[in-house]
Amino acid sequence: MNSDTLVQHCREHLAQFGFSFSKTRKLGRQSLCGLLVLVMTALGCDRTEVAGGDDHRADSHAEDSERGAHRGRLLRDGDFALEVTIFEAGVPPQFRVYGFASGRPIAPAELSANVELTRLGGRIDRFELSPTGDFLSSSQEVQEPHSFDVKVSARYQGRSYAWSYNSPEARTEIPRQVADASDITVERVGSRQIRVSRRMRGKILPSEHRIAHVIPRFSGLVREGRKHIGDAVEKGEVLAVIESNQSLQPFEVRSQIAGTVINGHLIVGEFVPENQWVYIVADLSEVWADFFVPISERGSVRIGQGVVVDPISSGVSITGVVSYVAPYADERSQSQLVRAVIPNPNGELLPGMFVSGDLITDEVTAPTVIKQAAVQHLRDWEVVFVRYGDTYEARPITLGRVDGEWVEVVEGLEGGEEYVSGNSFLIKADILKSGASHDH
Repeated sequence: MNSDTLVQHCREHLAQFGFSFSKTRKLGRQSLCGLLVLVMTALGCDRTEVAGGDDHRADSHAEDSERGAHRGRLLRDGDFALEVTIFEAGVPPQFRVYGFASGRPIAPAELSANVELTRLGGRIDRFELSPTGDFLSSSQEVQEPHSFDVKVSARYQGRSYAWSYNSPEARTEIPRQVADASDITVERVGSRQIRVSRRMRGKILPSEHRIAHVIPRFSGLVREGRKHIGDAVEKGEVLAVIESNQSLQPFEVRSQIAGTVINGHLIVGEFVPENQWVYIVADLSEVWADFFVPISERGSVRIGQGVVVDPISSGVSITGVVSYVAPYADERSQSQLVRAVIPNPNGELLPGMFVSGDLITDEVTAPTVIKQAAVQHLRDWEVVFVRYGDTYEARPITLGRVDGEWVEVVEGLEGGEEYVSGNSFLIKADILKSGASHDH
């Protein structure tokens, strides 16, 4: 297949996956093939369909090294040899080194060795080995991922030995043009405010502090009933006209507040007795949200905490404040009433509506925070993919507090490192397809 035909072949395949010509026209032959391979890998397609395509994965060209009796890498220099392995059966991963002279084991006390690891990003880990049983071992843990450039040095019978080799794991190479065309987005690790919350379900009610019961001054007959349920009214607006039963003169009934009529209906000729409300007007620009929290969690609730409510209609979150915590429990559900005051300027929250809310139990600034969508599962790890140049590597992480969109990283990342925040599944698929092993 010639170059022009291959380019057209790649573009036709990419068009099937939703990539436009305008997005791929600036890519060269190798980048086009790389993008197609990456997309097909993520979708589980057969990569041999890309005739003449170059495989861009870093692990694909790894050479098999000579192995020793303990399944470690065997390093030779004349009649002297070292077997280097990372042992992790029942213990934290540690280096174990076995020495041999003319094929015979060397007593660990007669041998000295150390290991230096250079990781992606330039971090260097050094290990001094000491005799343990029939081998030399490191006291400190070899942290995951076990992906690094290795330097091994040893000394035996007055002579020094040194070796170096690469040991990549869970790593891949993707040209920047291919990554950009695949919408692989990258951000820097940084500090951010984390809101720790618990999910609640509740119901919207009118605020009793913003309700007016409209009561005529005198009893009498209705001459005009101008408003109905759902009508908006202004403060001082006339709602009805009633003929006084005492003076037989008509008088106006006005609203004391601006809001919406939520109850009341007058019929002309109807008699209105003394001290009876004829309308209820509510200002719904602020409402109550009543939630019920299990008694076992009552210690995490207090007045003044924030509550983030998600209206079904718009999907835009609204933040309110806990104003009341009931001093008693609901007998049937064994839960406690928690009421929040919620601003409702656009009228999205309707009385009677069921809503979900997040009670903010803690709010802190965490030094190392990433997008939760960036986290992937690889083997038995939770990982993010860090980027250095065109190299991407799975980095095992320990997660802390979560606020929905963002998550704190307790261990595994440093501030300022670049990580894949969008379309990270493409990186994961490429690493899995490469068959990178965890064999030491």
